[in-house]
Amino acid sequence: MTGDDGLSLDHVGFMVRDLDAGEERWRKLGFQLAPRSPQMGATPDGGIMSPWATSNHCVMFARGYLELIGITDPAHHNPWTAFLDRFEGIHITALRCSDADAAYAALAKRADGFDPPLQRKRDAPYGDGVRAFRFRNIFSQDDQYPEGRFIVIEHQTPEVIWQPTLMTHPNGAVAFDEVIFCGDASTVQRIAAITGVPAAEGGFALPGGGKVTVLDEPAFASRFEGATPREVPCAAAVVVAVDALSKLRACLAMADITPKKSSDDLLWVPAEEANGGIIAFKQA
Repeated sequence: MTGDDGLSLDHVGFMVRDLDAGEERWRKLGFQLAPRSPQMGATPDGGIMSPWATSNHCVMFARGYLELIGITDPAHHNPWTAFLDRFEGIHITALRCSDADAAYAALAKRADGFDPPLQRKRDAPYGDGVRAFRFRNIFSQDDQYPEGRFIVIEHQTPEVIWQPTLMTHPNGAVAFDEVIFCGDASTVQRIAAITGVPAAEGGFALPGGGKVTVLDEPAFASRFEGATPREVPCAAAVVVAVDALSKLRACLAMADITPKKSSDDLLWVPAEEANGGIIAFKQA
């Protein structure tokens, strides 16, 4: 997984306790959300593909997406409890690869603390029914990555979630452009090892598209005036490209939300209005 293999920014996962409230917050920002989908996976009782306590909504773009995870059935196992106990916000950063086996072989030479590819499958909403959504994940080991969970993902059935009908948003969103971490030099080193891309001015431009940026606390506060992450290090903000800022402003005005302007002229919505992480917008 070197700079030549097309590694790209795939998605980030926001986690909240109340998924209904989280869904409403993102609709107010002008996003169309894919139908709710129950999550499933390994459980402490030995289950391999057992129901979890959580479900998700995805906001799909032509490039990448945002995922919103929340509790919908607390009687089941919740694999995200430790993250939610830390704070509500961005806890997953996923990078896309074309071949999980090749990606893992290269990644293991650069970075410690990643498990071999794991085959995953779940039923995802598709049209008026469901279809099998298959993918392979390379997970980071949580005790080695204080910033949150990192995933390298190979999509085997991308057409199941990248449905054209789900990629038209009232706010004009077209691409997931950047994820911004608040951290220090050790965060930069860990992300450099994961991406295999040389850092340039604190950021990692991925060859397949998208950018990972690391800012220390003063730089983060300078870019997003008045904003302070709940806990450092963490993924604290995302940047979404829109095809027309006028559409975005209209959506925010209807929701009585007044965006702020960053030091690099992005329009941004504070974490408390965007499910725990800043969502900033730029002209595509």
